[in-house]
Amino acid sequence: MAPSSPKSPTSPDAASSRLHQVGSFVRSQVELSRHVLHALREQAINPYPYLRPIIERASGVREPPISPTPHQVVWTRGPLRLLRYAAPRRRYRTPILFVYSMINRWYILDFLPGRSLIEYLTRAGFEVYAVDWGIAGPHEQHMTWAELLGSTLRGVVRWTLRSSGADSLSLYGYCMGGTLSLAYASLYPEGLGSLVAQATPVDFSQGGIYTLWTQARHFNVDTLVDAYGNVPTQVLESGFFAAAPVQRFTRWLEVCRRIDDPDYVTTFLAMERWGADAVPFPGEVYRQYIKDCYQHNLFCQGRMQVGGETIDLRRITCPLLNLIAEHDTIAPPPMSEPLTRLVGSQTATVMRFPVGHIGLSASSKGPSQVWPKIAAWLAAQAAPMPGEGPR
Repeated sequence: MAPSSPKSPTSPDAASSRLHQVGSFVRSQVELSRHVLHALREQAINPYPYLRPIIERASGVREPPISPTPHQVVWTRGPLRLLRYAAPRRRYRTPILFVYSMINRWYILDFLPGRSLIEYLTRAGFEVYAVDWGIAGPHEQHMTWAELLGSTLRGVVRWTLRSSGADSLSLYGYCMGGTLSLAYASLYPEGLGSLVAQATPVDFSQGGIYTLWTQARHFNVDTLVDAYGNVPTQVLESGFFAAAPVQRFTRWLEVCRRIDDPDYVTTFLAMERWGADAVPFPGEVYRQYIKDCYQHNLFCQGRMQVGGETIDLRRITCPLLNLIAEHDTIAPPPMSEPLTRLVGSQTATVMRFPVGHIGLSASSKGPSQVWPKIAAWLAAQAAPMPGEGPR
């Protein structure tokens, strides 16, 4: 019996297969157009909720879980949660407390398995805590900086020390959370063994496009807060979108090009999900933040008033680590660089890395090039657990 020959390109089966492929392509384009039109009707700034299902179906990859490292809630206040990430083997008595920005969610610090700064530090032997600000409601819109620092963050520090059984902690602020951490350390230094400021705005005259946009002649923050109370996520997202509009679209084209790369798609979905998960910014905190920091640059001049007290960075005397992302467009290096000469710390270290704002805590370079140096600095400041000895 003669072997069967391969089907010719014009055979009925080949033609049927080709028609099926064309039909699938047309259907996918119709579905994409439908989702885009839906997003336009909703006036959505971020297309992620609308385009995610298409990427998932095309790639076979599902959106990864939020904050995959095991943790527990040890304290709450309103929408705020204090999360504890236990170390598999605790080597340091001094815990680390992460304070993230009030604009996005904390879990960029616990991004993906193997790409999580929190996971890395727990495996290095640290007990880690993180502030989840939650979603600001009517009560939070009236919260002042004095209440935020003197009551809320003070409570977070006390509960971290109580939960960990430690006498002091390493306060680790990121972005606007770093600004808050510096202000807190200036007013309430008790219990702070060391301080890390990661991609932290300090000199707000150097904020690039964000400094320009928030100037009083362009931006009436009183009108915004008086109208809305808490600043809506759409307002916050529109600023980030306008700062890099082309990149917002080209990265969707890139994920389509690499749709058969599951690792790339997983990272993309996790990053876009986090980027789309902005939360309302407490109104009165935002009002003073824009006026005192961006519009008048009082923070780095030692002139910002909080509850009748002056934020004077010279009062910070604990060891300080200033982490700078060289490709940062949200907190450009000139915003962060003055910090070490403004504090009173005798130990003030600067580390620079060739990554962007988010890359310090989520890039593929983190586990090999960034986090080992951060962990070594933290270990040098930390008290070891009994029997562990210095490291």
